[in-house]
Amino acid sequence: MAILEIIVVGVVATLALDVWQQIYRLAFGMPITDWAIIGRWAAYVPEGQFVHEDIGKAAPVANELALGWIVHYVVGIGYAIVYLGLMWFVFASPPDFISAIVFGAISVGVTWFVMEPILGAGVMASKTPKPPAVMAHDFTSHLSFGFGLFLGGVIFRALFGGP
Repeated sequence: MAILEIIVVGVVATLALDVWQQIYRLAFGMPITDWAIIGRWAAYVPEGQFVHEDIGKAAPVANELALGWIVHYVVGIGYAIVYLGLMWFVFASPPDFISAIVFGAISVGVTWFVMEPILGAGVMASKTPKPPAVMAHDFTSHLSFGFGLFLGGVIFRALFGGP
């Protein structure tokens, strides 16, 4: 059951982030994350290129949008592994709303201090035209992911039982 739970929780959490980004786009005019850029980055990784001055200026690759969506959901499931593993094995506690939200809030650090810099956007989106707006978008997206971690657990238990 653990593998199925991880997949359900990770997919639901990633879907929650995607839904939130659409709501945020409609409410504030902020575009959703361009998953083609993530796919482009992922396509360059096997060539040994992890860091880009500006990934938007890198040559596009075939199927980068599809690859980006795949990477997005695989990463979401990876985050679920980390979250559930922490809850089960480190804290010996069942996942709950507060821990999921806190994990989501903390996980934005990967975006701010790893992904944005290696894509050429700078630490905490400092090289973008509106860093505070991008940071708010990032942070709320990760909070929605945290909510999705909690919701994924609720859905899993409703479908398959458990505490």
